[in-house]
Amino acid sequence: MRKRKLNAQNEALAVWRALEPQIVEAVRRETADCVRQKKLTVVTAPNGTTIGVMQPNDSTIFEIPYVSTLANVPVGTMVLVQYFYGMSNMIAVSLGDGTQPEGV
Repeated sequence: MRKRKLNAQNEALAVWRALEPQIVEAVRRETADCVRQKKLTVVTAPNGTTIGVMQPNDSTIFEIPYVSTLANVPVGTMVLVQYFYGMSNMIAVSLGDGTQPEGV
């Protein structure tokens, strides 16, 4: 029986498939406590403690705390949220472009 020779692309793919699970796990482990951020749309006006936000193409509304400068942000505005570990720890920190509303 003749051994099949791998070309360079197949060899590289085989190496990647062998290493990928270890790399993914290392990245997950090393970045678990990093601050992550997303731009979300305001769907429920601020009520003094929380603001309702939603991801694009998703119907889940997250009621999250927000910084006081966003107290008057209107529904439909994009805001920047930050979180550690998971999205259950989100807080709205600024407008979607990273700035604070004018007049604050």
